Amino acid sequence: MNKYLKAILSILVLVLLFVAQKYSPLLSSSNEEEKVASSVEEERAHENQSSKANDNPNGIILPIMGEQDGVLIEHEGFTLLFDTKTMCPRWVAWELTAEETRGKVSRSGVDFKPDDQVPEQYQVASWDYNGGHYGRGHMCPAGDMKWSQQAMQDCHYMTNICPQTAELNKTWWEHLERACRSWARQDGSVQIVCGPVFSDNPKRFGKKHRMAVPKGFYKVVLSLKEGREKAIGFYYTNDDAPQPMEDAVRSVDDIEQLTGIDFFSSLPDEQEDRLEAMTDLRSWDK
Repeated sequence: MNKYLKAILSILVLVLLFVAQKYSPLLSSSNEEEKVASSVEEERAHENQSSKANDNPNGIILPIMGEQDGVLIEHEGFTLLFDTKTMCPRWVAWELTAEETRGKVSRSGVDFKPDDQVPEQYQVASWDYNGGHYGRGHMCPAGDMKWSQQAMQDCHYMTNICPQTAELNKTWWEHLERACRSWARQDGSVQIVCGPVFSDNPKRFGKKHRMAVPKGFYKVVLSLKEGREKAIGFYYTNDDAPQPMEDAVRSVDDIEQLTGIDFFSSLPDEQEDRLEAMTDLRSWDK
């Protein structure tokens, strides 16, 4: 190899070393940026998935249970978790606004019907209640769904129904339902969750589908009207005994202990603790 070729090769090596030193940090930086961008995209995807998982078209704070097994069902105006073991909802949740309480839709001609959002073997029918001691007790009441024909029809799905004694259904439970509508008009809106409470070995009832008979029912109500935020709970036994509303009052904390359900978990902790300890029924009539 002559001296000229050696000189050219030496110059090429020096050029290559210079390029490597100059652009290596840029290449490394580019790789790091790609890694960061990929990480950001993964985080966004995770957040979107979480958002969709928690998305609730009915605009309510969904309850949380230690054992959340069941069939989560969205209907017009309310959401529920149906328990295939008891053939009853574990909870039914909805928001009731002042405007909705002025609805004019009639329940006349609207029939109870099986809910095809649960597997066929769990589709309780209206005739399962025929000839028995217990009536079809709405959890989300028809009186709260008069703002929409679809909502009225949906609240007659049997997944929204529990075995309830006649006197509790038509008197004491009804009194509480009317009070909730009054509170919604007064405060602009309220959030409501209710459902059954069972003994360890509940008796069964039904023509074909054997529903567990609740020993009682709970309801919790939340108002977030600015400056007048409050919450309250109620518990009624599933019998024909007189049960004035003031005797049924409990704190939301009490109902959480009774049911194992966390009702308003998305509220700020301080606010949640304060509201869920309340038991002042008089504050709801101001």
